[in-house]
Amino acid sequence: MGFLDKVRKLFSFSFNRLEDGTPLTPAQHRGLALGAVYAAESYLPINALTTESDRATAVALLASAWGVTGAGSAREVTESLLSQGHRAHYAVVNPRVERLYRGSRSDAAAVAQANLAALPGEAVARGLDLESTRDYYESWHEAAEEGLFDKLPRPLPASIMAWDMGRLVQLHRLIQDARLLRAEESWNAIASAARLAQPAYQSWRDFGDSFVVGRAFWLATHDLDRIAEDTDTFQRATAHLLSHEHSPWRQMAW
Repeated sequence: MGFLDKVRKLFSFSFNRLEDGTPLTPAQHRGLALGAVYAAESYLPINALTTESDRATAVALLASAWGVTGAGSAREVTESLLSQGHRAHYAVVNPRVERLYRGSRSDAAAVAQANLAALPGEAVARGLDLESTRDYYESWHEAAEEGLFDKLPRPLPASIMAWDMGRLVQLHRLIQDARLLRAEESWNAIASAARLAQPAYQSWRDFGDSFVVGRAFWLATHDLDRIAEDTDTFQRATAHLLSHEHSPWRQMAW
C-alpha cells in the first residue's frame, strides 16, 4: 500500500472497492466477506481477490509468513486451514485455561496439574503435535494471567474457526497475486471455507468476535505484549464492518 493509499485509509470511513474489478457472484462475495476483517484493517479490496501487491512482494510474503513456496505448499496450507487451523489447538487449550482462570485460587495448582496431565491424551486424540499444544496452553494461560482476556470479547467463543477462515481468504489473495494457482481453485477453497463457517456462527458479529479471539490466541505464542493493542485495532475493524452501510457485512445477512 502506497503512502497516498494509507492517507486515504486514515481519513476514509468507507472501504476499498476496485472500480475495474471482475464482477463477483453472490457466493464469491459471501466467501470474500469471510476475510473482510483483514480488508477493513489493511484497506484491501472488498470486491476482488487481491492484496494489490506485485508478484514479487506476494511471493516473498507467502514464503516468510506462510511457508508457501509453490502450488504444492499452497494446497497443503489451504487443506490445513480447512481441516484444523489454530481452532484445533484452541479446542483443547481454551476450556482448560478458562477453567483455571475462572476457578478459585486455592484450587489453581491442582487444576493446572490436571490440565498438564490431560494435554498429551487430548493432543494425540486430535492428531495434534504435543509440543505445540503445550506451547499454546502455556501462552494462553500467560495471557489470562496478564489480564489480557479482559480485552477480548466475552464470553470467549467455543471455536475460532472465523480466524482460520479469514486467514484462508487472506492466503488466497496473496496466492492470486503470486499467480501460484488458478483463480477457480482459490474460489473453490474459499467456498469450502464458507460452507464450514456458515453453521458455526449465528451472525457476522459472532464471526467477528471469533476472529478477534483467534488472532489473540495465535499472537499469544508470538508476541504477548502486542495482544492489547492488536485487539483494539481489529475490534475497530469489526465494529466498522458491523456499522458502516457499505460494509459487505451489512449488505448480506449471515
